[in-house]
Amino acid sequence: MDGLSKPDVVLIGEGSSEAGNILQAIYEDATDNHPRICRMSPASAEIMKLSVNCFVTTKISFANMIGDIADATPGANKIDILAAVGGDSRVGSKCILPGYGFGGPCFPRDNRALGTYARKVGILPEICDATDSYNKLHANTMANILLAKNLDEYIIEDVAYKPKCPVDIIEESQPIEVAKLLVRAGKRVTIKDRRTIVDLVKRTYGRIFSYEVNEVLVDSVKTDNPLSSYKR
Repeated sequence: MDGLSKPDVVLIGEGSSEAGNILQAIYEDATDNHPRICRMSPASAEIMKLSVNCFVTTKISFANMIGDIADATPGANKIDILAAVGGDSRVGSKCILPGYGFGGPCFPRDNRALGTYARKVGILPEICDATDSYNKLHANTMANILLAKNLDEYIIEDVAYKPKCPVDIIEESQPIEVAKLLVRAGKRVTIKDRRTIVDLVKRTYGRIFSYEVNEVLVDSVKTDNPLSSYKR
C-alpha cells in the first residue's frame, strides 16, 4: 500500500492535457507524500516505466559482479566495498548490496521487454543484455562457491522471488535457480521456507528437492526481521 499512498514518482501517460489533469487530481488526492508527478506522452511513459526497472536490475547485476570479484580477491570484503560505492550520492545505496540476482514477475520481464523494443526500433540494447546475462552467470557463481564446500546437504532458505516476500511467488526465483544447479551437480538440496512456499515449490519441482517447513521464516515476514538466505 505504501507504493500507492507514498510513491516516489507518479507517472501519467496522457493522450490529452484534459485527461492528464483528471489523473493528476486523482493522484494528488490519493497520495500522502506530495510526490513528483511526471506527465508525458503514452509512448514516453511506456519507456520510462520499463527504464526504471531496468536501471534497478542493472544496479543489482553490477553489485553482484563487484561482489563476485571481491569474493575471488584475497583480503577484499564485498560488503565494505559496496557500502562505500553506495555512499556516493551519484550511485545511491539502494539495490547496491551483494546477494542473489533478480527474479520475479516484473524485473526479468521488463528488462527483456525494453531490450526487445530497442531492437525493434534499431537500437542494440547491450546494457539490457549484459544485465540479464550476468544475472544468470551470478547464479552459477553462487552455486560453484557452495559446491566448493562439498557438503552432504545444502539447505536453501527464503526462496520466494525476493527476500522476506509476503506473497507466494517463486517465478524466476534466484535461490531456486541456485538450488537447481546444486541438484544438477548431484547434491541433495532441502528447500526450507514457510508452508505455503514449500507447498508451491513442491508442486512446481516435485521430488528433486527435500522440503522442510520453517516457522521462523513465517515470523520474519510478519516482523520484518532480516534473515540471510545465502549461506556462506
